Amino acid sequence: MTASLFEASRIRLAPPDPEHDAEVESAWTHDAEYQRLLSADPARPLSPAQVKQKYEAIEKEHDKQFYFAVRTREADGPGRLIGFAQLEWVDWLHGAARLNLGIGAPADRGQGFGSQAACLILNYAFDELGLHRVAAITFEYNPRAARFLERHGFSLEVRQRQAVQRDFRRWDKLHYGLLRSEWAALRAAVETSGGDAGR
Repeated sequence: MTASLFEASRIRLAPPDPEHDAEVESAWTHDAEYQRLLSADPARPLSPAQVKQKYEAIEKEHDKQFYFAVRTREADGPGRLIGFAQLEWVDWLHGAARLNLGIGAPADRGQGFGSQAACLILNYAFDELGLHRVAAITFEYNPRAARFLERHGFSLEVRQRQAVQRDFRRWDKLHYGLLRSEWAALRAAVETSGGDAGR
């Protein structure tokens, strides 16, 4: 069980700070590999001003999506921005949402930050918002993301064959889903085994 709703051992979830975060996130959008891993849309670098506009648009849809900055935990400051965690397309009637998660700089990927952020945002989705189901999408050309989702309890539900064109070939689009009961069972198993579930 999460001791703190928004903090894990190495990271915390916080509201974005447009004045300081926009420049950092803008730099991420100039990394073609980062854009490629997050989306099948054509890469489009954003200026800091455009990132601020994105934050403003998200804020206007505060009842339909929840967007958090992922920061390192520091004893004497707000922490360094390293990524984002988002629940979007929240459907209150059916208790569903879609998860987006990204770690910006290449040096910060593969360090366990994403796992801790996933655990926090999934606990938030199921325990705080009371959702029943969280979906996520990735692509055949990103097997690391598929393994990440499966490690956090997601099941592959739909494979859209050759739905994405990239690198001069066609790739499948992979739709994953996680139910509240499955997340609870995974957490219980981790706690029983003495693991840390990404914390």
